[in-house]
Amino acid sequence: MKHIAIIGMGLMGGSLGLALRRKGLAHVSAYARRTETRKLALDMGAVDVIYDTPQAALRGAELAIFCTPVCAMPALAKACMPAFEPGCVVTDVGSTKAELVQGMNSLFRDTTIVFVGSHPMAGSEKSGLDAALTNLYEGAVTAVTPVPGTPEPGVQAVMTLWDGVGARVVRLDPDEHDILVSKTSHLPHLISALLVTTAGRAPQNNGLPLFLGPGFKDTTRIAGGSPDMWRDIVKSNRAAILEELRQYGDALRELTGLIENEDYSGLRDRLETARSIRADLLGKA
Repeated sequence: MKHIAIIGMGLMGGSLGLALRRKGLAHVSAYARRTETRKLALDMGAVDVIYDTPQAALRGAELAIFCTPVCAMPALAKACMPAFEPGCVVTDVGSTKAELVQGMNSLFRDTTIVFVGSHPMAGSEKSGLDAALTNLYEGAVTAVTPVPGTPEPGVQAVMTLWDGVGARVVRLDPDEHDILVSKTSHLPHLISALLVTTAGRAPQNNGLPLFLGPGFKDTTRIAGGSPDMWRDIVKSNRAAILEELRQYGDALRELTGLIENEDYSGLRDRLETARSIRADLLGKA
């Protein structure tokens, strides 16, 4: 790909632009809404050229990556339809896939534009272009989620993109992807948010800041993420997230019962099981 367009220059889009240009993989055009973001993108070297409309950034691009909230993406892509080059391959960095893939494929039906969903498991609780990192995607597992009928050259183009910036590419069904990340990403974020609000509830939080140790900071780091982004994630993966919340609720009630009944042997068994499962999962990872 000689010309790649990035639509949205926050943490994910900015990091991708930095990686592409550092490796000399393509000419990078981009879109950012704010004047200060466009200036910063040029100053950082994250783009070759940047525009104040997504349509201008897309013109001439063979591959386009949408780095915007998932719920806004189909409408934005629809507004850009006249600007896509024939045969353009389109992908994204969204954390949910099934609903988005369906919407984008419906939009591009009867055109030569090809959509292939992707999700790099990278990022942080920080947001915005000033948090971008050149090496953000290096070693990051990245799901590429074609469906039956997706043209194989388009799939290979997206896999090559992520491989080129150092990601570990995995090909995955969109529905399977959403179930997996509801367990490992979406549920942990919601639990982290609840932990913060529970611990910090007034008036019991007097003196609490003095006792925010590493355990609290590690467990709640992700609660600092963008509420707008996470609202869209939950909205677009509602069924899978609800199932995980129900399972978590059952486990929490069981744990509460052990403590209420002073069953400390049972409690120890649960903690030992959790430690063993964690070691096994991380070892396989």
